[in-house]
Amino acid sequence: MTSTWLDFWQEKNEFDDSMSANYRYFLDRVEEFIPITSTKKVLDIGSGPGNLEDAWHDRVAEIHGLDISERYNAIARSKHAHHPNVFFHTLPADDYLNFGPVAGQQFDIIIVMSVVQYYRDAAEVEQLLAAIKQVAAPGARALICDLIVEESVLKDVVSILGRSLRQGQLLFMLKLLFRLRFSSYYNVRKNNGFLVVPESTWLTMCQRQGLNARFVSKPLTMQQERRNLLIQF
Repeated sequence: MTSTWLDFWQEKNEFDDSMSANYRYFLDRVEEFIPITSTKKVLDIGSGPGNLEDAWHDRVAEIHGLDISERYNAIARSKHAHHPNVFFHTLPADDYLNFGPVAGQQFDIIIVMSVVQYYRDAAEVEQLLAAIKQVAAPGARALICDLIVEESVLKDVVSILGRSLRQGQLLFMLKLLFRLRFSSYYNVRKNNGFLVVPESTWLTMCQRQGLNARFVSKPLTMQQERRNLLIQF
């Protein structure tokens, strides 16, 4: 039975075929803040079915994906079986902030896309910041994306529909929202909600961790109301 977000992501779900639209939007904009070169080593936290790896595997030196879902990792490994610079690591569902699989490594680029809203509380967010700090190379940049900083379900829906309309994907998105309403996603969201962490709390936590962080001014995902935090090491 699907009762928590951890359960939801372990099973086949309605987002399997829709993540790519948000990623395309992100990829068109991210390089303004994260320069990509063939010498960079990338860590993708919450890598899912490997959308970032699909786009960057031949543009960087190495890319490592971390995810709790062995199902997603199996999909991603299959796609990248012939790319020796791409690696996928499964995190334990009950210890997903333990980055043991990449312990001792350092990364030039760290991406966290649409993950934090599924955490349990702000203490876990600060654990994430500390974990990122441990694996960041000197001069690295980390981008934590799609952050909910205020309760705004209606704004989220209006924003993503507006973006979908401008990109010619309105019908696709309406069908997805309809399916979500009558799927396990609706009940899991109703029972667990999303984690909301205000901007001021993010910046306070970054300050405690000694991190140079700021929110970028431009939207990087289709949900314009959500924010994106850039950390420079």
